[in-house]
Amino acid sequence: MYAIFSISQYFKGYHISILTESKYEDIFNKLPFIKDIRIDNRKKIYSFIHYLGLINWFYKESFEWVFDLQTSKRTKLYFLIFTLFRKCNWNGISKNCSHPHLNLERKYLHTVERQKQQLKCAGLHESRKPDWNLFKKVNKKFKYSKPYVILVPGGSKHRENKRWCYDNFLLIVSHLRKKNIQVLFIGGSDEKKILKNYKKKKGVINLIGKTNFTDLAYLSDKASMIIGNDTGPMHILVACSNKKTKKIILFGEASDPNLCAPIGENVKIIRKKNINDIKPKLIIDLINENNYSKL
Repeated sequence: MYAIFSISQYFKGYHISILTESKYEDIFNKLPFIKDIRIDNRKKIYSFIHYLGLINWFYKESFEWVFDLQTSKRTKLYFLIFTLFRKCNWNGISKNCSHPHLNLERKYLHTVERQKQQLKCAGLHESRKPDWNLFKKVNKKFKYSKPYVILVPGGSKHRENKRWCYDNFLLIVSHLRKKNIQVLFIGGSDEKKILKNYKKKKGVINLIGKTNFTDLAYLSDKASMIIGNDTGPMHILVACSNKKTKKIILFGEASDPNLCAPIGENVKIIRKKNINDIKPKLIIDLINENNYSKL
């Protein structure tokens, strides 16, 4: 998001389009400088109709600039196809693009720093912080008057080694309920399978699969604490939360917080080689540092 705001600052008055997955559409709809959103849900390479549509869209739009912020094998292929008959300024990792970012150390940089370097290769030297308030729209469907803690117990179904054991989260729930703290479970469709083998936990509001990114922005702003695995929703939760809100993020060896940890204030990173070697008592001790008796 840092890179997108930086691009918008540099190209004020330009017609800016976004090519993204459908799950991010609602959050980009909140940005006033985004004029067009094109959905690309990473269809299989043999989905010819989908890709013909993308190619047709690209050529019709006649873009002056393209910023490849995903920098994947797929988007490198897009560069080859999209620029076959129409050249444009392209900032990415393809060697033959007009403004390549070829730093061999890029894979060792945090995403935000890596994209800052990439944009400098295109002449964008000033970085702009995102205005997270754009996403915090008042949401009347969420009315939780008590202090509440957000727990994010899941993660990608393809990366189960990034998930702290669900039973550990239940221990955290029990501890919070003793303090009369409401608990919200947050997650996507992949996490629904986690819950189906467990009985409903008293005092837990299950919002798994029931929120979009703007919902998360609103909920995080009111939370007294956020605890979760290294997964997509944590980035928006951390970024949009109150500065005083403690954020505890759990990491194992499957991902490196130096490269991909959510950025925000009052963030505590807990990491063990095996994520399940993180003891619930450690998290409970961190929770107890908050004086909930004053809330």
